[in-house]
Amino acid sequence: MTQEQNSTAYLVIQKGSLVGKRIELWKECTTIGRSRDSDIFLEDISVHRKQARILLTHAGYLLHDDHGSNDSFVNGHSITEQVLNSGDQILFGNTQMTFYANEGTRPFQLASSRGKELHIGKTLDPQATVIARLHLANPSSSVQSIELLPQMTIGRSRECDIFLEDVTVSRHHATIAEIYHGSFEIIDNRSATGTFINGKPIKRAQLQEGDVVQIGVNEFTFRSSRS
Repeated sequence: MTQEQNSTAYLVIQKGSLVGKRIELWKECTTIGRSRDSDIFLEDISVHRKQARILLTHAGYLLHDDHGSNDSFVNGHSITEQVLNSGDQILFGNTQMTFYANEGTRPFQLASSRGKELHIGKTLDPQATVIARLHLANPSSSVQSIELLPQMTIGRSRECDIFLEDVTVSRHHATIAEIYHGSFEIIDNRSATGTFINGKPIKRAQLQEGDVVQIGVNEFTFRSSRS
């Protein structure tokens, strides 16, 4: 094998100082730890300097615990070595991440799991019953709607909350933000191809019930339910 691999496998940090970050697994051996020499540096005092390695083998990606203290976990179980499957939850100290073997296993609505971190430690209004969503027009999509959080980015960058794998979409195409309870606006981030509402190009606009948002070849319908 060569040192660099043509791989689509990656990790997404779900909890910790790097929450929301996507990390590609492009090497034959990826080291993880609190050492700055690690391929994946975790600034977490509960993680060892040399915590673990992820190895590309003929059987797939293998997680190997390097410290020997039984504190590398997969799906809640302490491991010494384990072949990883898509969706496996990995925990080192206070840092939690999800392993994805390829793009096909990545949930479109990755943003929901990451975005909910925004609400941790906050007191939510018990009367708050407004749920705003974007409904996808593509019937072949496995996810038909995306619940909107206080602020979400849309684009072709893997760092965006709503990732659109569409060459006509800019890397950081647009932003949707809550302007007051249950009401949202969409802002075009000077994209190359524009953001449209009901067929009209916009730079910034408040979303109304039933509005059709078009970004690239993707169409979404804005819905807000109140009870």
